Amino acid sequence: MELQLALLLIGCIIIGVVALTAYERVRSSRRRFTADHGTADSPVGITRVRQAPASTGMDINPGPPHEQHSRFLKSHGAVAPAVEITPDADMYEQLNDYEQAALMPLDLSLSLQDPDEQEAQGVNRQNMPDEKVDFIVTLPGKGPVPRDLALGVYKQNEYLLEKPRHIYGLGYKTGLWSNLETDPEHSQFRSIAISLQMVDSKGPIGESELNTFTQLALKLADTLHRPTKLSMPFEEALDKARELDEFCETNDVLASINIIANGPTGFSGHAIDQAARQYGMQFGKMHIYHKKNDQALGCQHLFSLANCYQPGEFDPVKLDRFRTQGLTLFMNVPCAYQPVRVFEQMVQVAKGMCEKLDGHLEDHEHHPLTDQGLMVIRAQIERLTAEMTNRGIIPGSATAMRLFS
Repeated sequence: MELQLALLLIGCIIIGVVALTAYERVRSSRRRFTADHGTADSPVGITRVRQAPASTGMDINPGPPHEQHSRFLKSHGAVAPAVEITPDADMYEQLNDYEQAALMPLDLSLSLQDPDEQEAQGVNRQNMPDEKVDFIVTLPGKGPVPRDLALGVYKQNEYLLEKPRHIYGLGYKTGLWSNLETDPEHSQFRSIAISLQMVDSKGPIGESELNTFTQLALKLADTLHRPTKLSMPFEEALDKARELDEFCETNDVLASINIIANGPTGFSGHAIDQAARQYGMQFGKMHIYHKKNDQALGCQHLFSLANCYQPGEFDPVKLDRFRTQGLTLFMNVPCAYQPVRVFEQMVQVAKGMCEKLDGHLEDHEHHPLTDQGLMVIRAQIERLTAEMTNRGIIPGSATAMRLFS
């Protein structure tokens, strides 16, 4: 009971802090608007190429999956014993829930913000470096440092880097960390920090890029007359990057269910469209269907529906004349919040569409997919979830989406 009360209190504090920050940014937006216009965010049984980052939004589900460039969970074979989530990891997961819910983008702009600016703020919800995945150089001090001075030096040099990078500041008045690139122009800061993600879809960071990043930090420190503080020594960063990349390779997997037609004429485009929409899926990006995620946590789509056969997409113009022998439902496991529940929902949709379209279930290797096979996949997802959570990288969290997008 005492632990629950403590978690509730911490959650309320996080929500209060985020709400206060959002209110201050809205006031700043109002002031800018008035001045301008004069008015007031390894499982066993896997058969890897990491998915390339999506180009827009938080829509980081992969495109139609093909066996030559995706890792799938298998529906057969021995399953390793279950992994228990440690008490510390369980507590961290609950705190992450509070934090991520508090950071869910709110429409507090009173329609004064440009829609593109609102979208950009919604995408980049991170407001401080992440020690689990970033190499960080901090420039401590008492300030004040003008935003444009620090941001100007950063922008002149950051283009030399390939890995994702950010610049943050500790607010001079608020005492809160925030992203300089989304802060108001008049903002001032006590301390500055820049971060470089140690691993992305292309692999771990190399020594050359780490040196380039450090040179950027030294130029920034020289301009601001600040000392530099590295989050870890170079060799340790390189070792951690390699180890983190192995972790990503192990857990970067898809769960999929194929729906194969029983009859020789296959499924018609019209029937597919009706069935998909009946089960709450919408036709969208990459010309496939998606089940939208309405929660604050996890990626934009819970799972997606594609054609089993290349190129995997559906042409909306030719849908009335389209036919296929098979469909595939798939989900990005590490990017789904509570992936076991998402998988169970995907199973329900698969079974419902099978009955409606007159089909049967198969796995990605075209073996019949029985309830026992679905339980094997579910067990692997449970194990992956526990291993990621125990490491402090919760499936569907901002950290997980940065690593597996």
